[in-house]
Amino acid sequence: MKIAVAGGGLAGLAAALRVRDDHDVTVFEREAQAGGKIRSQSFDGFLFEWGPNGFSSSSPELRDVIRVCGLENEIVPADAAAVKRYVYFGGRLHALPSRPQEVLRFSLLSGRGKLGALRGLVARAPKGERDESVYDFFARRFGDEVAERVVRPALLGITAGDARATSMDALFPRLRELERRHGSLVKGLMRARSAPGRLSTLRGGMTRLIDGMAGVLGARIERSCEVRRVARNGTQWRVEHTRGANDFDAVMLAVPAYAAAELLRDVDTDLPGLLERIPYAPMRVCGIAFRAQDVAAPLDGFGFLVARDQNVRILGALYTSTIFPQQVPRDCVYLRVFLGGTTDPQAMDLSEGEALAIVRRDLATTLHITAEPIGYHEHLWARAIPQYGIGHREILREIDVRLASLSGMALTGNAYRGVGVGDVVRDAVVQVDRLRFQGNE
Repeated sequence: MKIAVAGGGLAGLAAALRVRDDHDVTVFEREAQAGGKIRSQSFDGFLFEWGPNGFSSSSPELRDVIRVCGLENEIVPADAAAVKRYVYFGGRLHALPSRPQEVLRFSLLSGRGKLGALRGLVARAPKGERDESVYDFFARRFGDEVAERVVRPALLGITAGDARATSMDALFPRLRELERRHGSLVKGLMRARSAPGRLSTLRGGMTRLIDGMAGVLGARIERSCEVRRVARNGTQWRVEHTRGANDFDAVMLAVPAYAAAELLRDVDTDLPGLLERIPYAPMRVCGIAFRAQDVAAPLDGFGFLVARDQNVRILGALYTSTIFPQQVPRDCVYLRVFLGGTTDPQAMDLSEGEALAIVRRDLATTLHITAEPIGYHEHLWARAIPQYGIGHREILREIDVRLASLSGMALTGNAYRGVGVGDVVRDAVVQVDRLRFQGNE
């Protein structure tokens, strides 16, 4: 088969890598550099990640990609010191419990909140299949305090989204399935055989993964070549791009949902509207560096999240110099700080100077860092992370119905079945395999 892949980000490259030996595949990437939102940039010895800073080692599809690219020996696990996670609330940082028995000593919760959390350890799954928000799911099991002070800031850190508006079924399907299968969430987690994987990156940052995939694909990637239109041409698909047009047996759209909607306007009357129902959250990613001698805070963990209504505007910060110390010069501290999300889209309108002032003010409040920074870097994503709202899975079902009538057309990317690096690679493999099987029918 001749397969076109529109989009040379992680999903598009993973799909092309999967079929490169058996089919004639071409990846069209509008930028000169592949990778989409994955990009690592070095500034005076500080490694700044534009997008995800790592991946879970538990994804078998991602491990296979790493093996194919010959990158097994370049995996760098997060430092053992980056274990603790904190939430800023009530004027100080609170360490999250790592074991259920630590809930009674969890300073973030009141006595009532601790009782609610403990009741959640034995709460049974409700009957029915009703989709509910992430907030409601955890509030019902562990109480409002856990939902408001832990889950809500955590969701902002994961997807930049509002836990009250995010579908539990769509974003955390494994947790839902464990609860349904074992009768309670905690019992399901205890009986689950697969443990969560350790955060890792690659030597040189996440861009190394993209470089490895692009190196294997070679000339199959058409860089600085944007797909402009997709249309039927008999039994094939005509792909029009900035360098002309070509016919293919199958097309994989590995671009954001809103971009896929534009490409499909002449193909199907319903698909564009369905795809446009998947919104995106904005994000401002800021890297700030200090001399270690100027930072008294211990930074003994992964980082912290901020509960809402705490007179702190940042969403949280990752302790990059603790997580991956090799990405930072010696005797320096480097933090990756986040602004924006669905709760604060106005953060995208700030000037760089205004954003820096907010970051410094909030780090002074949360970590008591008042020193002059020795470096500051930022990148703005107007549409950073897709949001899985209530009813997201129903949207996907309707999309799949429409795609079933379009033989040789598929969609993949983080807008559909998972936002993590491993989730994206897995979905790309599943969807491109579906295209291959269609071609063999």
